[in-house]
Amino acid sequence: MGLSEDVISCEGIIASMEDVALKQFLFLRNLAEPIIARFGDRGTKTLGNAFKRYGQWRGENIRMSQASLVSGHDALAFLANWDSCDFILAGLVGKVEAEGGSTSATLRLPGVPGAAYFQRRQGKPELLHQYWSGLLEGMPTGYDGRLALACTSAPLGEPWGIQVAYDGKPAGSIGIERVRAAIHDIFADPARALAVVRATSRNAGALYMFIAREVIRVWDATGEQLIREGVRGIGRERGSVLRDKHIREGKPLNLKTLMTDWDGPLVSTWVFNEGYLSDGAWHQDCRYCPYADVWAEFGKEGLDLGLLYDIELHTTMYQTYHPGTIVRWDALKTRGDHLCKFRISIPELASPNDPEYKRSNEP
Repeated sequence: MGLSEDVISCEGIIASMEDVALKQFLFLRNLAEPIIARFGDRGTKTLGNAFKRYGQWRGENIRMSQASLVSGHDALAFLANWDSCDFILAGLVGKVEAEGGSTSATLRLPGVPGAAYFQRRQGKPELLHQYWSGLLEGMPTGYDGRLALACTSAPLGEPWGIQVAYDGKPAGSIGIERVRAAIHDIFADPARALAVVRATSRNAGALYMFIAREVIRVWDATGEQLIREGVRGIGRERGSVLRDKHIREGKPLNLKTLMTDWDGPLVSTWVFNEGYLSDGAWHQDCRYCPYADVWAEFGKEGLDLGLLYDIELHTTMYQTYHPGTIVRWDALKTRGDHLCKFRISIPELASPNDPEYKRSNEP
């Protein structure tokens, strides 16, 4: 993936979907666990409030999407216009069933999305269930207030479902087959599938922001300390997974290996200008970042939280992968610039042909 992302084949798009879907649960676990460890039930309650506000934001995005403007609102329209890859990926590993009508519908999945990651990382099942319950509780407020959502609380790995009710005049423009097609037939339209990849990435950036915002609102500097700890946890996990993978594959640990096999879609979702990549240097300008796109919606507060993420995530992730890495930006969206100008180097691997070689090795 990374700078070698395949945006044409079904297999390539599925790999991108799997990555961005994983991020939301990787973010959730790493951000939430330090808060719960420090504050117990109070931390759990604060996270619940963050999940509801995040859900409201997601509901607003579904309501304002072009698809919803065309379809109108009701139970089936909500499911058909769902804004992430969760249900699509569930349909690739098991049977996803949709039934019902415009006022009441049910979606059954082989398991709660995120369960495989939480089991692999020994995450707390109650946190994953709280996330889904809070998300679904908040979404109706953003959608139009006449929606009601509920989910089952099955053990991880067991079948799981969402119940949707609509207590208003249904649009009636979407049948149950449209819901099934949105889940099972999306790969027939690669552009639409990649749009869902980008939307899912935006959601991960928003989840981070809503958690950070609420925790810092409640606990101020101590809250910020815990958020920094959580973001570093994200960076350590991602950096170590990539490092271990590349060692297993017999690949050299350098920037060329890392950026061509980055754990995210750096072609379809993060949009870059042409750049320079060698073993010891990566210089490239990012024009579009789905996370910064979300953070900018919330003005200075969102950008400040984004800057915290940028600094803690990138320094930790790169230096976990290779301890000698120097993280620099010549411009950064979360500092108010219109581009993120990545100027990453590993001085011990740099060559005189690299741009700014002297700068990479200055005392």
